[in-house]
Amino acid sequence: MTDTEPADGALSARRDREVASVSNAMRLIEVLGRADASGITELARELELSKPAVDRLLSTLMSGGYVEHVAEGRKYRLTMKLVAVANSIKDRTGLIDLARPKLLELADMFHETVNLGTLHRGSIVYADSIASRQMFRIEPMPGSEIPAYCTAMGKVVLANSPVDELEQYLREYRPVPYTRFTATSAGELRERIEKARTDGFAVDDGELVEEVCCVAAPVLDARGQAIAAISITTIRSTFTRSGDQMAKAVVEAARQVSEALGMADSR
Repeated sequence: MTDTEPADGALSARRDREVASVSNAMRLIEVLGRADASGITELARELELSKPAVDRLLSTLMSGGYVEHVAEGRKYRLTMKLVAVANSIKDRTGLIDLARPKLLELADMFHETVNLGTLHRGSIVYADSIASRQMFRIEPMPGSEIPAYCTAMGKVVLANSPVDELEQYLREYRPVPYTRFTATSAGELRERIEKARTDGFAVDDGELVEEVCCVAAPVLDARGQAIAAISITTIRSTFTRSGDQMAKAVVEAARQVSEALGMADSR
């Protein structure tokens, strides 16, 4: 036996454990997907795993934002962060499929980055993005997250969310001042959200990155509540010249996606 064999064996065993953990995590997601919410005991029984093993898997998935704890009892459920993954393989009535032609139209019109995002646990989760053709650009990866308060998409979704959800968000608001333009109080953020509700679109005026601006409009469901938002991102100098045209275009694109989504849901 050589000196390297025990190390190789240990490495192989560790890889086997890692593969098993990934497999068990996927099985756990599948089980949670079949129920509104489940507790550790029932999950352990169905997966044929120990309760500590299930607890570790849940903790890992919760830290990644894929699972959340249900307030009523010690139960767990999947979160909306899986929308970006799920919509990529849904049928043609899926949100991403319905929105992508409009994202491409906006990208062709302005040659800037165009995004589709949803609100989850206080952050905007990017579901889809069309990269800018410019040399300087921001390209968010699908599944990446940014705090809602410093994004145009976040503010416009909050502006078109149920009142109790907005009020809870404002109560829990703990801002990080990314730039001198970031809202630093709940009152200031409320004013920006109210303006977004009135205007029908929201603007990120360098609130995350000082020289980057964004305009977003909501994708609404049949109740008039936002389930997503579409945005255009560009540098400040371009936004100063073309911001009004971008706002009109993104509002119209979001309106058309909202209508298409409503027709798809009625089928």
